[in-house]
Amino acid sequence: MRLRLFTLLTSFLIFSTTFSAELDYGLFIKSYPFKPSEMSHLVLEDGNAFELKESIKLTFEMYVRNDNVFGNTFRIVTDKNETIDLLFTVGENDKRFPIFVINESVHPISQEVIRDKWIPISVILSPEENQITLWYEETKISVPYPISDSRSFRMSFGLCPFDGFLTADVASVNLRNIEIYKKDKLFRSWKLEKHHGDICYDSLANVPAISHNPYWLIDDYITWQKIYETELPSATSIAFNPGTDEFYMVNNSENIMVFNANSLQTHNIKVKGGLYSANSPNQLFYIPEKKTLLSYNLNEDLYSFFSFDAQTWSNHTPSTKEHGYWNNSITFYSTDSAIVSFGGYGFYRYNNELLLQYPFGNKPNEKIQLTEISPRYTAGTAIVGNTLYIFGGRGCKSGRQELFPKNYYDLYSVNLLTRQVNKLWEVPTDGIEFVSGENMIYNKEEDCFYMFTTRSGGMLLKITTKDATFEPMSLAINEGFEAQMLYTNLYYSESQKKLFALVNKMAVDNTSDISIYSINYPPISVADLSQEIPAETTEKSSTWVYILIAVLAVLAVLAIGGYYIMSRNKKSTHPAPLTKKTEESTDKDKGNDKQILINTPKEENNRTNSYDFSKACICFLGGFHVRDKSGEDITSTFTPTLKALLILLILFTKEDPKGISGKKMLQLLWSDKTQESAKNNRNVYLSKLRVALEKIGSIDIINQSGFWSIKFGDDVICDYNEAMDYFSLIKENKMDDETQFNKLLELLLRGTLLPNTEIDWIDKYKSNFSDLTIDTLSLLLTEKNNISNTMKLRIADTLFQHDYINEEALRTKCIILTESGKMGLAKTCYDNYCKEYSSLLGEEYKYSLSDIIKRN
Repeated sequence: MRLRLFTLLTSFLIFSTTFSAELDYGLFIKSYPFKPSEMSHLVLEDGNAFELKESIKLTFEMYVRNDNVFGNTFRIVTDKNETIDLLFTVGENDKRFPIFVINESVHPISQEVIRDKWIPISVILSPEENQITLWYEETKISVPYPISDSRSFRMSFGLCPFDGFLTADVASVNLRNIEIYKKDKLFRSWKLEKHHGDICYDSLANVPAISHNPYWLIDDYITWQKIYETELPSATSIAFNPGTDEFYMVNNSENIMVFNANSLQTHNIKVKGGLYSANSPNQLFYIPEKKTLLSYNLNEDLYSFFSFDAQTWSNHTPSTKEHGYWNNSITFYSTDSAIVSFGGYGFYRYNNELLLQYPFGNKPNEKIQLTEISPRYTAGTAIVGNTLYIFGGRGCKSGRQELFPKNYYDLYSVNLLTRQVNKLWEVPTDGIEFVSGENMIYNKEEDCFYMFTTRSGGMLLKITTKDATFEPMSLAINEGFEAQMLYTNLYYSESQKKLFALVNKMAVDNTSDISIYSINYPPISVADLSQEIPAETTEKSSTWVYILIAVLAVLAVLAIGGYYIMSRNKKSTHPAPLTKKTEESTDKDKGNDKQILINTPKEENNRTNSYDFSKACICFLGGFHVRDKSGEDITSTFTPTLKALLILLILFTKEDPKGISGKKMLQLLWSDKTQESAKNNRNVYLSKLRVALEKIGSIDIINQSGFWSIKFGDDVICDYNEAMDYFSLIKENKMDDETQFNKLLELLLRGTLLPNTEIDWIDKYKSNFSDLTIDTLSLLLTEKNNISNTMKLRIADTLFQHDYINEEALRTKCIILTESGKMGLAKTCYDNYCKEYSSLLGEEYKYSLSDIIKRN
């Protein structure tokens, strides 16, 4: 076991949360021992200068921390290159004192630096009196100085970023309530409370104050704190005891590792007898109502209770079967003393089974197929009264791993007494993919559920039974979720009034990387602490700030992970590695699933491609993939929202040359925002998209009569557009050249349309493209008599890629192979077809090979 040391910032987070009642809000200036590149600064007035035509008073509150009581707190730089600073220096016996410095003239303050307390500071620049005055709490220093010679000044706090005026030493202070007065009239006010990323807007004129490397104290309320991290050598099951705030970690029958979330201490319990029953990493459960720790095995109906007094497990039967319920969701139904399991994955299939297991022997076990809910795993569940609530998960209607699983964003209720299933709502995700942890926490006062999700690297979301929305209740923890098996959960501690998020990442070698995070309960909505981007600011802002806002907008909608890609090439019943594979590599693996494909003529494998997708291309077939004009793969630079915007423009423009209306665009991509905020986001992302498209080639985004469209130059290729053009030619009976047919097949053999992009509004286009592909290829096989057998085989192979139990493709292949004397290949093709047909539809194919051939 390895217990890692946490960063110094984590300590600061814990400190500031502990004293949140005093600190409340403000900007935490990072100083030593942070690296210079990690230190903070705050620049007022959008980086521009204040005019100095009349007396100006600057006031703010400052809280001095003990980290580094030395160096600069603020710096004023005039247009005459004069500097005005408030610094902390070292006196006798290591005492620290504030000093007021104008250029190189030092004006000391006799009282020691006031620490751990908010104190008022003000600076008055008076051109009328040629005097500069500092108030440090109740201490006043007035210095005669020809400030009237200066016409303007700039001001920064922390590490001064102005060229030629950089500061080496930064004092550890917090700041808030910055105000600027002109002749006693309030001119600017930056409270440093609500903010938008790195920016806090002035409440009077919406002028930005821009911070670098900020830590906003108010974010403590919505920030997860990592309290524990370890790596264990084998797959580990974890349970939480809310009565003692203890986490139990078990991966063998000899020891139980215990982490106390209150004392932050760990210890081991030596097991004296019995066997741990679980055969997967998430089959351990603490039942508060019974005050017992239970390991269970759903496949073999094995249960083992741990006695903390005797330090023994009750089971003595070893498990032998392979696990079939990976990432199922477990809750305890106290009314019936039952363990309630839903969903899971095993043996290449997702399931929608509701299992009611009775480990205490009070009733026989039950297995119920919830046919109203698509098979899935990684769903979030909670029981309220006699109702089981099920949110989301990943799976597909058929339950088959290879048939394009997707993430679900729906909420169901299941009455555990009547077994009645109701679908409460379903929503799209605006391109942000995520799945929920196993357990949801119900808040009775607000009638809502909290769930820990993989959204944006780990985020707490709030949902209700009535509103189909996701409300962020935390900032992202930016945890990497790449793993062979990912298991997350959410727990509540009544004694600490905290939520705990568990992340358990299991690698291929079965090592478990375990992290535990905490956040205060009840959580606060991120929206309540966020500052809206003022519309006039985004329109009039300088280029520097415009770029910053764009970056911040991207950060606000990051999406990580959410794709749970199943490994298709290994004969394993384990769920697929939860990794960030590119869609291109993922879809290359799919070729091994379709065993019906048989490329008979050898020269087919050496066919020269008509298209060059090595540069200047945007590809949708087989996966989203983009290369710039030099051939560099820039797919990863497209964030989920940027990617969705590009896809939207291409799909809608191909459907209608006018493109998409601005209103419809806002509705599809930013439905969770106010109209003004949505327009701001649209402007930001369109600007970023234009920059990205310039790297690819001649691509224009056009806005005409309220509609947005996209236009490609001859130097850029989009495989989707090319395929749709060929479909149109065939429909109009204007395509008889086999060269053109080969080009279409080359495109279609790349794969289906955007197979791993799961966005609700794209489903229509996927379905239409699939139908168009199947109908067009079937038409070519049945009605084009002038097509060669070699071309027909290629068409059949392509048709199998898109509909691998297509009878017309089977008939064509079997007939051509038989007529050419290749009965063995025809039989192999037929047998594989029958196997897939039976597996998918649950019934035997009714025609024999001879029937197929005779139907010619």
